[in-house]
Amino acid sequence: MYPGRYPALMRAPVGRRSVLALALGVVAGLLSGLFGVGGGIVLVPGLTLVLALAQHRAHATSLAAIILVAASALPPFVRLRAVAFGPAAALAAGALVGAWLGAGLMDRIPGRRLRQGFALLLLVVAARLVAGVDAPAGGAGPPPDLVRWGALAGFGLATGVLSAVLGVGGGVILVPGMVLLFGFSQHTAEGTSLLVIVPTAVTGALRHARSGYTQWRLAALLGIAGAAGGQLGSRFALALEAAALQRLFGVFLLAVALRLLAESEGKEAVDAA
Repeated sequence: MYPGRYPALMRAPVGRRSVLALALGVVAGLLSGLFGVGGGIVLVPGLTLVLALAQHRAHATSLAAIILVAASALPPFVRLRAVAFGPAAALAAGALVGAWLGAGLMDRIPGRRLRQGFALLLLVVAARLVAGVDAPAGGAGPPPDLVRWGALAGFGLATGVLSAVLGVGGGVILVPGMVLLFGFSQHTAEGTSLLVIVPTAVTGALRHARSGYTQWRLAALLGIAGAAGGQLGSRFALALEAAALQRLFGVFLLAVALRLLAESEGKEAVDAA
C-alpha cells in the first residue's frame, strides 16, 4: 500500500534515507525515555510513511530497533532505583505468552474495530491521568503476595495480546495500568515498563525474522539513534515531578488515541473505495 503511494521515497538516495532513519530513531528514543514506551507508536508509522516500508516489515523492523531503544533508556531508571524487578518478571512472563497468543489471534479480529476500541480505552485512561492520580511518590505499591503476582502476570498477558494484535508498544498499556491498577509511581512504572519491553521486543523481532520481515541493518541504525534519544528522554523524565510527568503522559496517550482513530477511519475509507 504505502510503497505505491510514496514511490519517490523508495528511490531516495541511501544517504537521505539514512538521515531520515536517524531522525526517526532519535524521536522514538526521546519518547521511549520520557514515557517508558518502546517507541513503536512512532517507528511503525514513520517506517511506512517516511521510509515507505511495507506494513509487516515496518512492524518487524520496529521491534528489532526497540530492543536498543528501550535498553538504552533503562539505565538511568535503574540507577535511581525506579525499576521494580520482581513485578517486571511477572509482567514479562505474562507478556511473552500473551504476545505469542496475540500473534495467532491477529488475523481473526477486524483490525479497524480493535483500533477503535483500544483508542477509546486510551481516551479514558488519558482523561484519568490528566485529571490526576494519587500514586505513591516512589516504589511499586503494596508488598507483593501470590494474588498480586498473579494479577501482574495476568495484566502482562493481556498487554502482550493487545500489543501483538494491535501492533503497538507495550508501554502504552503497561505504564498507565501499573499506575492506575497497581499503585506504581509514574517514574517506577516507566522504568519497569522499559525492562519488560526489552525481552518482549527480542521475542517478537526473532519470530518476525524467521519470516524474513526484519531489516536488521535499518533496525540497527534506528536503534543507535534511538539509544541517544532514549538517554536524553529518560533524564528529562526523571527531572520532572511525578504529577507533571503523569499529566504529560496523559496528553501523549490522548495524541496516540486520536492517531489510532484517524488511522482506523483512513483504513475504512480505503477498504470502501
